[in-house]
Amino acid sequence: MSQLSLVFFTVLAQSAVGLFVTLGLVEMLAKPNEKVMTRSFMAVFVLLGLGAVASITHLGQPFRMFNVLLGLEHFSALSLEIVALSLFGGAGVTYTAMRLFGIAPGLQKLVLPVAMVLGVVLILAISRVYTLATVTSWNSNWTPFQFLMTAAVVGPIAAAALLRFQSVNLSGLALTDKALGMAVLMTMTIALVGYVGYLFWLGQLPVAVNPMAMLSYGQILTVVRLVLLVGGVLMFAVSAMRGGNSGYPAAISFVVVLASEFMGRAFFYDIYLSAGSGM
Repeated sequence: MSQLSLVFFTVLAQSAVGLFVTLGLVEMLAKPNEKVMTRSFMAVFVLLGLGAVASITHLGQPFRMFNVLLGLEHFSALSLEIVALSLFGGAGVTYTAMRLFGIAPGLQKLVLPVAMVLGVVLILAISRVYTLATVTSWNSNWTPFQFLMTAAVVGPIAAAALLRFQSVNLSGLALTDKALGMAVLMTMTIALVGYVGYLFWLGQLPVAVNPMAMLSYGQILTVVRLVLLVGGVLMFAVSAMRGGNSGYPAAISFVVVLASEFMGRAFFYDIYLSAGSGM
């Protein structure tokens, strides 16, 4: 677990995108209480801010971080990641500020989907940093798949927790809650099937060292990660289907699922294998 700062950055940034996109869909489809939604959108930037701080701690010389932008002239993946982060953050903050101050409600309907799309672009830009031909164990479509699934699984649970804690001011929460429960059950199923495929693919890599055997704790980490993912999602989904509106079960589920994503990402970084490993 030598890349903890990147573990935190990637998972928190992707979770922030998942939360923003989920809240955006709730806003478009359910049109709940405006103040509740505005406060919920503001929480996105707490997650994104924590992720950004974590990314800065990864830099050897934080005050030189803006030098990374010089890589734009040759489309550096790291530079494009920073641009994508800035675009999503800028669009998301602009939309939330427009809601907070009641600016141009008509224009908000345009800014929201643009910010949602930029969030997905950010996740793909992050994944492009790691799909390197020189790193065999990262260079596949499983990398963007896993990053997208982090957003898809964490986002609905985080949104439900925020809405439940404000349920006093929110009507029609039960229907939204059930929809979020169904959504996260589907995304968890896709994530689990994909993760099995990813582990199988890892085991078939033409490298001298089996990635699955590289880590003494790899199997335990994987099992614990999957148990936490399934347990956290089911805890929330069952609560949602029963019509519970307490924020605590959803908040506990959010923490549990987030922990499972941290474990999955730590495993991802720890099985770094260069192309030379197969020579």
